Parts: sequence; structure tokens; C-alpha cells
Amino acid sequence: MRAFAQAWQDLSIVQAALAQLPWYHNIALIEKLDNPDERLWYARQAIQTGWSRNVLVHQIETQLYARQGRRLRISAAPSRHLNRPCECANEVGPIVTY
Repeated sequence: MRAFAQAWQDLSIVQAALAQLPWYHNIALIEKLDNPDERLWYARQAIQTGWSRNVLVHQIETQLYARQGRRLRISAAPSRHLNRPCECANEVGPIVTY
């Protein structure tokens, strides 16, 4: 119980997100994660998606938080191909209609 109180010092988070999770989900979050932001992210994901405790642990062990962050950074990066015309467009022959 002491570890729970230390891990979740913000009472508004406890009432909003963590009260919706079963006790064993909370234990897994506390034991496996030190970063409070990650812990809250996984708690919210578990609530939104209905993860079982085993799925939650699997997602933590396979570092879903880091993978999602990397995917979001990649998709937010500007594409260098969007601002220039495709070179292959000039190679296409005339359009034939029947």
C-alpha cells in the first residue's frame, strides 16, 4: 500500500484513471515501471482498450510506450517527398481512353 501511495502521489489521477483498473493491474504498473508518465500512459491504455493484466504486462515488456512514441515522431516528421514532383511522372506515356 505504501508503494501505491508513493507511485501515485497525485490524487486526481488515482480517482480518475487508477480507480478504474483492477488491483493486479495497478501492482503490475508499480512493479514494472518507474516513470510516472509511462505508468499513467499504460493505465489509460489498459482502460481504453480493456487489456487483461497479462496483456498489460506484455505491452510493458515489449515497450509499447517507446514504440508508439517512435512511431508518432516518425509520422510527425516532414516528408521530403511531398514538395517535389515525382520523377516517374514524366516517364509515363500518354493516357489512352477508349
